[in-house]
Amino acid sequence: MTPRARVHKGLEPNLYQTKSRGKIYYRYKHPITGVFHGMGSHKAQANTAARILNARLLSEDTSIVDKVLGIAGISIPFLISRFRAERMPEMELKPNTLKNLEYRLTRIETDLANKIVSELNTEDCANWLDANFIRDPYVKHRGTLIMLMRFAINKGYRSDNPAESTYATRQETGKQRLRMTVEQYKAIHAIAPVWMQSAMEIALITLLGRAEVVKLRYDAEYDGHLHVVRQKIDKHEHARLRIKVTPEISDIIRKSRDSGIVSPYIIHRRPDRIVQNKDTDHWSQIHPNVFTAMFRKLRDQIPEIAALPKEQRPTFHEIRSLGSWLYEKAGYDRDYVQKLMAHSDEAMTEYYQSEHEEKWVDVQAGLSLASVFK
Repeated sequence: MTPRARVHKGLEPNLYQTKSRGKIYYRYKHPITGVFHGMGSHKAQANTAARILNARLLSEDTSIVDKVLGIAGISIPFLISRFRAERMPEMELKPNTLKNLEYRLTRIETDLANKIVSELNTEDCANWLDANFIRDPYVKHRGTLIMLMRFAINKGYRSDNPAESTYATRQETGKQRLRMTVEQYKAIHAIAPVWMQSAMEIALITLLGRAEVVKLRYDAEYDGHLHVVRQKIDKHEHARLRIKVTPEISDIIRKSRDSGIVSPYIIHRRPDRIVQNKDTDHWSQIHPNVFTAMFRKLRDQIPEIAALPKEQRPTFHEIRSLGSWLYEKAGYDRDYVQKLMAHSDEAMTEYYQSEHEEKWVDVQAGLSLASVFK
């Protein structure tokens, strides 16, 4: 325990003294909410009250707060601690789902740390959501907040759910993220290291997303195919893909093997510093977040892209859209592209192929990297 400052010597833990107009007063800091409560100017009485509160609030029995203060002192962090301990084990979530939920809970715990559960209102929820999120992140964080408040209702901390009255979705104001053009793709590719070039080429040809590209292993290639399980749709009929290895895909894999690094991953690199990471199983593997950051850094070196607002700059994900559109231009029917992208319906594939240019004629030509870099 951190030693008390000299001015607080002789006071119970969590009890502090302050001076106002020459007179000494005492305040008690709630060990859970961090809120200060005035305890008057009588030192003995303040010490007695602090001793009683400490005995109750710092008890190992977490429900003691309910018994002593009812719902008045229950903070958002305390609610989340109970949610983690009592509700989450019952949910039987998959590892990725659990990881994403933990991320959102930590964000709520950090941003709303000073909020009392019983006092949280719809305006608080709306202001937090509007100030921090748009589109899918907005929807996901709103859903987690609603779930958390339902848990609070079940525990008797409040009788209503303030998060449910917020807007169900929130879109960006103004123009949304722009599609990546062939010229932008080529410009980024030209300045990228070889491993990033390979990642961009695989994404363009196979239409795989970032998560699948960075996790693609050499042993996924057998029987003349790449065997890929799409991460986000593992229950879908198209989640398990067998992608025929074309000469171009074979060349990308061969180029990857020529890196001089012994790695199980097709997309790999030698980092400046080798550190252990619980989310990777080999030092040469590239963590998705690191991959995204490095792609953004390359992307922002292109003057045409750097001139755009950050929210409009194309991400690595836009390579899927560009590749899908190039397949369409080359004459491949939508059903072919739909299966390759593992989409459950044609409308989603059409969305990815949209917004690149006005459609006048169908071009009957096979998609290849040679045609892109001519």
